[in-house]
Amino acid sequence: MAPQQCPNCGRFLRNALVQGLADGPAPCPGCGTELTADTFGVAAGTDPASVRPPDLPPAEVRDDRGDVLTGWDVDADAEELAGWRDDRAPFPTDALAVASSAAGGALLGAILLRRRIVGALLGGILGALVAGIVRQLWRAPD
Repeated sequence: MAPQQCPNCGRFLRNALVQGLADGPAPCPGCGTELTADTFGVAAGTDPASVRPPDLPPAEVRDDRGDVLTGWDVDADAEELAGWRDDRAPFPTDALAVASSAAGGALLGAILLRRRIVGALLGGILGALVAGIVRQLWRAPD
């Protein structure tokens, strides 16, 4: 429910003020115009109520089920579950990084050097070498 507004100045009024008009008229906090219950259709004997539902106790909304993936891989052993981040087929990250860097280096070499074939060859080799070194440094232990 949108808040009511003063018909004279347009100021938004608190729900408690509008509901309190059932007990008697009150001035608008903005312009001082006398507001009545008839202006807003407030019936006598109503109490100021919010449209927001009451807050639930924290114990009712907490999810204490633990790990949501428990029981999904019942056939997998501990070694298989521990190695899910390993670099192996079906997605060889090292090979993909080296190949994409070689392709990027070949393209860059072909664009920058006058002899396109030599530039592509040198750029590809340099890109593959740099990517291989960076991947080995990335995987090196601390």
